[in-house]
Amino acid sequence: MLWHNNKLFITSFAVVLLLGGVAAQDKNITCINCDKTDNCLKTPTATDITTCDAKTCFTRINDDQSISRGCLEESKVNECKEPNCISCTVGDKCNNQSICKSCNSDDDAKCAQTDATTAKQAICAKAETKCLVSVLQKKTERGCATEDNEKACTDEKTCKLCTGGACNVGIFPENRRKCFQCAETNADCANIKADSATLPCTQYVENDTCYMYASNETHVTRGCTSDVGEQNKCAKADDAKCKTCNANDCNNLSYKTEQTLKCVQCSDKDKCAWGQQASSAKVCEQKILYTSVGKCYTRTDADDVITRGCFYDLDEAGQKACDAGTSCTTCTDPNGCNNADGKSFTCIRCRSDRNQDCYAKADTIKGEKCTNAVESSADMKCFTGMWMPNVVIRGCLIDLEPRDQYICNNPKDETCTVCDSTNCNNKENSAAYLFLTNGLLPAVLFTLWRMK
Repeated sequence: MLWHNNKLFITSFAVVLLLGGVAAQDKNITCINCDKTDNCLKTPTATDITTCDAKTCFTRINDDQSISRGCLEESKVNECKEPNCISCTVGDKCNNQSICKSCNSDDDAKCAQTDATTAKQAICAKAETKCLVSVLQKKTERGCATEDNEKACTDEKTCKLCTGGACNVGIFPENRRKCFQCAETNADCANIKADSATLPCTQYVENDTCYMYASNETHVTRGCTSDVGEQNKCAKADDAKCKTCNANDCNNLSYKTEQTLKCVQCSDKDKCAWGQQASSAKVCEQKILYTSVGKCYTRTDADDVITRGCFYDLDEAGQKACDAGTSCTTCTDPNGCNNADGKSFTCIRCRSDRNQDCYAKADTIKGEKCTNAVESSADMKCFTGMWMPNVVIRGCLIDLEPRDQYICNNPKDETCTVCDSTNCNNKENSAAYLFLTNGLLPAVLFTLWRMK
């Protein structure tokens, strides 16, 4: 009798468990329900919540990369396949997975060269999964961050994490070099138009540079020096046809380009020999090869004629002679650098507090050109003066301000003397041995003098 009662109890308990399990299986699931809306991508919990007749939720990436979430009918469960569709059956609102942009610059250059807003989406494993954009070994990658990614992402220059639907967009790093990029097979590459667009370099290298390479006037290649493979025409650093530059959008030169520098231009035996005002320089009109550097020159001919001008206005023989330094000097500064006088006028330029020989052994110091242009014989004057406390200064009179030149030209002022020949201010001066108790005037005078 006891066994019969126990058997009945066990049977009843088993039936209760079975019915409870069936009831649990029959319980409807609650799913996030949205279709192609912004919230469906970024904040799915803010969208509609639906209790489904089915027992499965889904998150799907549509063909247009929009996102849909909702209830999945049993008959369509097998149609929901990763990676573009993920289903879940455990827990209400289980289809709340994070969405991230997913791409790799090895497979798609746009991953590095654009903000990636058109890149493919990826469904992450969890709602709390963060999105990642990083550069590693020059490559750019975007996707769902793993735990290892999060631990390793410590340098904001090469890695960035974010939370929210497809938040891992934007050029990264922001300071990525931008260059014109086109192949010689593209006819438009020979002459960059005003509306032509530049792109960030595909490979990320800090302080990357742009390049231009031309086989001839119609076959031109432009790109980033970090480019890999045959497309990088400047892989060899010593290639004479390769021109590099280190600023955004800088590789936009034409095969023959306008010169940007100005040169003093004159030729005679008199006025041209004297120093010239840099402001009188004129733009060089000759176009030059894109790899060439604009230069000015000053040349002394056999008949003592001084000629100044733009280097590329000379014929080939003249250019070779100037490059060899045969009675010719060149310079590359932008505005009137060839303005120095051709009379070889120099003065001793020194201060005794910086060079002890300036005090009484100035004849052992080599003369230097004046800072300002010596434009006539009237400018060929040197000075020696005293600056309180007991400091001797020597230099070119023309380098002083007009009022200070007036003081030095005053024969009654013993604190400063003037002479008018090359390096004439190399002699001992009685003023150098005077200790001036009232040194205000000399101090005003010589603090204005430029020691260059």
